[in-house]
Amino acid sequence: MTGGRPAATLRTVEHTTGGRSDPFGAPERRIDPRRAVRLALAGLAIVAAVLLVVQNNDRIELNFLVFEVTTRLWVGLLVTLVLGALLGQAAEVLWARRRRRRVDLD
Repeated sequence: MTGGRPAATLRTVEHTTGGRSDPFGAPERRIDPRRAVRLALAGLAIVAAVLLVVQNNDRIELNFLVFEVTTRLWVGLLVTLVLGALLGQAAEVLWARRRRRRVDLD
C-alpha cells in the first residue's frame, strides 16, 4: 500500500464468442429471400423508369376530348399509367361490393 491506497492489480480475462462470428454478441443477420427478390424487382423498376424517361423525352401534343396539352411523352405515359391504376382499383372496389351484396342477399 502506498499513500493509503491499495496497489492496482491487473487481471487477465478470457473472452469467448460462444461460437458466433461477432465478438460483441450481436445476432447474426440472415437475408430474407422474399425481401431480396422485392428489392431486386424494385431496382429493376427504377432502372426501367429511368430508361423510359431518357428514351421518351420528346415533346408531343396530347388531345383528349376538349383538352389539348403539349408535354413530354414520358409525362403523358405516366399520367396514363396512374389513371389506369386508379380506374383498376375503383373497378375492383365496385366488384367486391357487388359480390358482398350478392352473398348478403343469399
